[in-house]
Amino acid sequence: MDLDLFMERYGFKILLGIMALVILGLFVVPLLGMVELIKRFGLEIGLFMIIIAALYGFIVWRRTSEAYAEAHGKYFYDDKWYKRK
Repeated sequence: MDLDLFMERYGFKILLGIMALVILGLFVVPLLGMVELIKRFGLEIGLFMIIIAALYGFIVWRRTSEAYAEAHGKYFYDDKWYKRK
């Protein structure tokens, strides 16, 4: 069996398997990290650290990302921004 016939027959299945492993890894790796955090520090402190990290992500990281995107949109992508000043 040559490579073209092999890829025609099994290529999409291999590609689907690789993509499924990548997507599964995106969910499993953070979950394993949370389990390890809870095992290492105990339930109360581990959950407290996870909640603090989530709050930081939703509040601080979101605001800085929006400000960064707005600055780039204003200075780099808006052709008429300097004419309005």
